[in-house]
Amino acid sequence: MAQSEKAEEILEKPHLTEEQAGQLVERLYGLKVKSVKPLDSYYDMNFYVTVDGPAPWAHGYTLKVTNGTESKNEDLIEAQNKMMAFLADRGFPVPRVVPNLQGRDMSLEQLLKNENVSYSHNIVRLLTYLPGTVYHNVPVTHHLAYEAGAFLAKVQKALRDFSHPALHRPDFVWSLRYVPSLEKHLHCLKEDPHVDIIREIIQAFREKVLPRMDDLQQGVMHGDFNEQNVLVEEDPVTPSEYRVCGLLDYGGIIVDPYIFDLAIALMYFMSVVLKDPFSFGGQLVAGYESVRALTPAEWDVLYYCVAARALQSYVLGHYTASLHPENTEYLMFTAGSVWKFIELWWGTPKEEIYKQWRNIQNN
Repeated sequence: MAQSEKAEEILEKPHLTEEQAGQLVERLYGLKVKSVKPLDSYYDMNFYVTVDGPAPWAHGYTLKVTNGTESKNEDLIEAQNKMMAFLADRGFPVPRVVPNLQGRDMSLEQLLKNENVSYSHNIVRLLTYLPGTVYHNVPVTHHLAYEAGAFLAKVQKALRDFSHPALHRPDFVWSLRYVPSLEKHLHCLKEDPHVDIIREIIQAFREKVLPRMDDLQQGVMHGDFNEQNVLVEEDPVTPSEYRVCGLLDYGGIIVDPYIFDLAIALMYFMSVVLKDPFSFGGQLVAGYESVRALTPAEWDVLYYCVAARALQSYVLGHYTASLHPENTEYLMFTAGSVWKFIELWWGTPKEEIYKQWRNIQNN
């Protein structure tokens, strides 16, 4: 999902037909297009492209046409490209950017808008397409949750040697640092019966997490490690199990506390598990700690960070629906499932969850 830098920004989705997408690929990359298929994307436009003749990548390509608002931030998109190249060079299964005929990783293209009377300017990229199935679409097991946690920690560890000035994003609405500012969007929840709990979680984050920021290890992180952005494949050693085989969507990359990255992953991965989500969260943490042990300060704040991320998803989902009423059905469905998780998580004492997780690690 495209992620606006500021909540009040309205991201204008590009308009491109499959035929136009194919023409872009042929003109910019010199490839003979065989087929073009639209891919799900919220504010951008993505297409799965296959080509005729010899091609350096057998699995096809993803044409990414960035929304007009984010296309103005070329430095951030450059950072995304460089991070993908950095991880790919170190053996991580991530997309690679394909240079265009001018040898550039991206180009700013003038595209007709939907009404065909004005133009938008959109950054266009071609990425290698990664085969696999999104984590959300396979049976969730403890083994896979453990794998995902270990993979996240390995990515964080590798990114210690990566830097880019565009990754310092003080106003990024999806950073957990932004959580106290959610209060200014609560007007979108006028008749919501949960407002008191929302304010309680925001205040807990303000009191329990923000004063500890200097105690939390920070660095470059993916920022959106969720069940839709992680690809998996059948494990050749254990065919009944899956293993991680890809990481997508670099729109949330940022310099922030590492524990925020883990909290984001935990919230998303647990919220899609209907039965006993905390045990799957414990496996994810165990996998993570098999690579990088959490510090006492990180353990202290993790519980509140998980709740805060869920709250971000819920509140900003409602706020975005007020800006884009055409997407209300999708956004409210997502928000409904997130609230069920918030009630379960916030209604369970921190010590009880941590005790269960320690037992998982000890066993």
